[in-house]
Amino acid sequence: MTLSVESITTWSDTDVADVTALVRLLGHEVDDAAMRARLERLTPEAGHRTWVVRDDDGRAIAVAGAQVTWAYASDEPTAQLLLMVVDESARRLGTGSALIGTFEAWAVEQGARRLSAVSAAATDSAHRFYQKRGYHDAGVRYTKIA
Repeated sequence: MTLSVESITTWSDTDVADVTALVRLLGHEVDDAAMRARLERLTPEAGHRTWVVRDDDGRAIAVAGAQVTWAYASDEPTAQLLLMVVDESARRLGTGSALIGTFEAWAVEQGARRLSAVSAAATDSAHRFYQKRGYHDAGVRYTKIA
């Protein structure tokens, strides 16, 4: 399989279904309609970028999404990798590395010097993946459902 990372802004029904299935691998409950609505909000105009990696049949087997944000404590933007999921069939083939490399290049193009990655608390393999690439634990994020 040839790894090619594609920036995507127009979503076919098949792409939406593939991304929905990938996001479900993280334990999130979502259907195609809700995923389409989310993807259509997460646009380059809103500071977001989404990338997919396809298999030889054109099916999305990995997805990553990021945003650029501005903070009160810095004059430079921060790029945040908000989502990265790789299907089991594409793991350990360089798929995640290709996605994170694409994210990092994009982040620098956006003027970001600080890059962060969001990772679920219980995914040790993901934590090791990021740590091997120079990312470090930078604190704790607290969440409250209102």
